[in-house]
Amino acid sequence: MRPGSRTLAALWGFAEATLFFIVPDVLLTSLALTSLGKALWAALVAALAATTGGILVWYCAAHDPEATRGVLVHVPGISKTSFTTVQQLLESGLFDGMLHGAFSGVPYKIFAAEAGLSGTGLAQFALLSPIVRLPRFVVMSLIAWGLSRLVGGRLPDRQKLGISLALWAVFYVFYFALVGW
Repeated sequence: MRPGSRTLAALWGFAEATLFFIVPDVLLTSLALTSLGKALWAALVAALAATTGGILVWYCAAHDPEATRGVLVHVPGISKTSFTTVQQLLESGLFDGMLHGAFSGVPYKIFAAEAGLSGTGLAQFALLSPIVRLPRFVVMSLIAWGLSRLVGGRLPDRQKLGISLALWAVFYVFYFALVGW
C-alpha cells in the first residue's frame, strides 16, 4: 500500500469522525477497485483514526455539551433529530447502538457526542469504536472489490473509478435529500 493511501485514510477517518461529512468508504471502495489488500489496510487505519476523532468529540461533549451539539448540528446531514435517533439506538447498549448506526447512515460523530454527554466511559467508547467502525469499512471494500472483479478487464481502472465516484455522488444526492443538508 502506498504510504499516501494510509495517510489519506487516517486523515479522512479522523475528519469524518469530527466535522467532515463524507464517509471514508469513498476512499476505501476506490482503493478496493484495484487492490483488496490496500483497501483493507486503509480500512483499519481509517477506523483507528476515526476512533481518535471520536475521542476528541467525546471529550468536547463531556466538557461542553451545548457547544458540541451546537457545532455538530451545523454539519451537513446532521439535525437535532439525529441526536434523538442516536439516543434511541444507544438504549440497546453502546456496542449494539453504534454497530447499528454504522450500517444505517447515522454519523459516528453523534455517537461520540452522545457517549460523552451520557457519561459513558472514555475507555469503553475508545475500545468499542474501531470494532464497530471496521465492519462496515470492510464490507464496503469487499463489495467494491467483488464488483470490480465481476467487471474484470472489460473496463480500465480509470473507468471503474469514475463509475464508483459517480455512484457515490448519486448516493450523497439521495442521502442529503433524505436527511437534509
